Amino acid sequence: MAERRPATQVSPASPAGTAGRPISLRLDDLGATVYPECVPEGLADELPILYSSLFSTLDWFLAYDRKRPTGACVLDEPRHVILFHRDGHILEVLNKSFACAPEDARRICRALFQVMPDVYLIHFSVMFPPQDLGLPWRLLERFDHMVIDLPDSVDEYYASLGKRTRKNVRWYQNRLERAHPDVHVEVVKPGERSRELLDQLIAWKTQRFRRTGRVTYWETNATLADRVADLIRRCGEVRMTLVEDEPAALDVCFRTGDTAYIYEGAHDPRYDEFSLGFLTFYWYVCSALESGARRVNALEGTQDSKTPLGAQPVRTTRVSVLRSEVARLRSLDEALRVWRRQRISDLQRLRHRLGQQARRYRAGAALAGFITRRRARRRSAT
Repeated sequence: MAERRPATQVSPASPAGTAGRPISLRLDDLGATVYPECVPEGLADELPILYSSLFSTLDWFLAYDRKRPTGACVLDEPRHVILFHRDGHILEVLNKSFACAPEDARRICRALFQVMPDVYLIHFSVMFPPQDLGLPWRLLERFDHMVIDLPDSVDEYYASLGKRTRKNVRWYQNRLERAHPDVHVEVVKPGERSRELLDQLIAWKTQRFRRTGRVTYWETNATLADRVADLIRRCGEVRMTLVEDEPAALDVCFRTGDTAYIYEGAHDPRYDEFSLGFLTFYWYVCSALESGARRVNALEGTQDSKTPLGAQPVRTTRVSVLRSEVARLRSLDEALRVWRRQRISDLQRLRHRLGQQARRYRAGAALAGFITRRRARRRSAT
């Protein structure tokens, strides 16, 4: 069990005892201690050890979410450390994609509601069916991460793959090594080169997508590249596949506890014939296994390219936990935003499916490319 820090040790950025309120409140009936306005020193350091989740680390909160924790909740038996960000009547639990049983999540929510009576919504990400929470809730979103549970050795992992996948690994690897015998992988901590390398990755991916009339999420999300570059700078690494000492593929990776993450990868389109993206994914899984990782998280994305290498979907559900049914009425604006976002998401999925079908035909591919270019021009104009 991790050592507990005294409540009087607070981070310099979190003032203690604002307006005469206590730094922490102990709830013996729930086995919980809540720090409403500060995060005790050292608590954030426990997160990677407790959860092995990149999405439950201070680096992710600060770099990707762009939210600084304003408080914390600590549970006894089992030990849980929850950091949160409060904005008025809404409290967001920053921990995401982390193991937490329904009864423990329920204790956390009750403790937070009890200590902060003017909070009536808690945004919480759970990995169990939300109805098991036992509290009023509203669905915000669902997403699946593609996760590979690793065996004890590379040989066992290779043997677990399908016959066709093993054949493809041998075929493309042999072709690549015959054509480029000097191919090798270097792992770098990019530091200040993070944005430069990420921009190269984005350029390769954008080039490949535009050939098929598609748009990458890098182009539609204006802040994503800055946030990911900051995250790489803080805690990431870049695996560079080199041919003749020039980058041929880049993979952005992270390691948290016993879980390895491959956030994004792309390769120079000149190496399409070698299925370099498929190979670098396989090589990374083998490397993670050899380093002692117990699983590889390939995040979201197209399942067709990840399932053959052993990835299976693991669901996370983000919910809004309500203090009471009255809070449901007080938060109708949130319900409307959720409904609107879901309709937009449904429309995007439908458009994606229709685009995939259209690209099977020459005229459909040309039309899809025209629509994509037109949308891109409209975005650049605004």
